[in-house]
Amino acid sequence: MEILDVVVVGAGWAGLAAAKTRHQLHPEESLAVFDSAATLGGTWAKHRLYTGLKTNNMLGTYQYPDFPMDTETYGVKPGQHIPGQIVHRCLEAYARHFDIYDKIRFGHK
Repeated sequence: MEILDVVVVGAGWAGLAAAKTRHQLHPEESLAVFDSAATLGGTWAKHRLYTGLKTNNMLGTYQYPDFPMDTETYGVKPGQHIPGQIVHRCLEAYARHFDIYDKIRFGHK
């Protein structure tokens, strides 16, 4: 039986932020993120996306403070609503950037 120091349930916005913060503060601890879906994102997981899906939020109002969703990288301009595919892409980039992507266990309950 595997023993973990910390388990985060869910790889959506909050779960990714919790995992990233814990990993930064205590890199020596074993950490896993459990998510029942096949991809990260929670509401913005790949299987939940559909053509035309966008946030109610505009660029700059729906992002992590330490990982901005900039126009150059994501192609969304100020004043535009953010497409669901872009939200998913940003969340995946966040997880990879902060070295928590490999700690996510997809399809796990």
